[in-house]
Amino acid sequence: MAKDGRIVVGIARGEGALDIIDPVKLEVKKTIPTHGRLHNCYTSKDGNTAVCGSVQTGVFTAFDLKTESIAWEHKFDHGVRPMTIEHNADGSPKRVFVQMAAYDGFAVLDFKTHEETARIKLPDLKTGVDMDPGREDAPSHGIGVSPDGKQLWVTSIPQNAVFVYNTSDLKLTDTIKLPDLQIRESGLAARWQTG
Repeated sequence: MAKDGRIVVGIARGEGALDIIDPVKLEVKKTIPTHGRLHNCYTSKDGNTAVCGSVQTGVFTAFDLKTESIAWEHKFDHGVRPMTIEHNADGSPKRVFVQMAAYDGFAVLDFKTHEETARIKLPDLKTGVDMDPGREDAPSHGIGVSPDGKQLWVTSIPQNAVFVYNTSDLKLTDTIKLPDLQIRESGLAARWQTG
């Protein structure tokens, strides 16, 4: 949602688009065609920018919400999955941390230069955790900047962990291993399966 209440919706059908919805009339105010179906959309703290990505084409798109148009795009070599925005003091985007399809890590996209400045592969903890069938292309799926802007938290399904990085130098500062839960089949579940 934009700061003024406009609702931004990534369209994951057809060729892909960003719909901007009037919050009072609940009608589509504008449709902005994109290069690929959109997976996730985020707005900046200052409300002037939306960012979205396409798993299908690997295109990251930044939208200017003042002009309701595409500001710029960046093409990745992987599909774009969840993202998080690091902000400047005025609430404008500084960098975007981007998770990508079939990559257990993230890319760093500089908002001013529009260039990828780093790509970080998450440590291999050799956990032996299997990916669920159909989810192999989303190993790292969950990312966020801490409220104080000092840390980046990144999840990994195959590593069964959350990794914490300093935003200042992108150095790994902590690894939080998640419990290895083994769910036993209960008698009730077995009865459901057999009918």
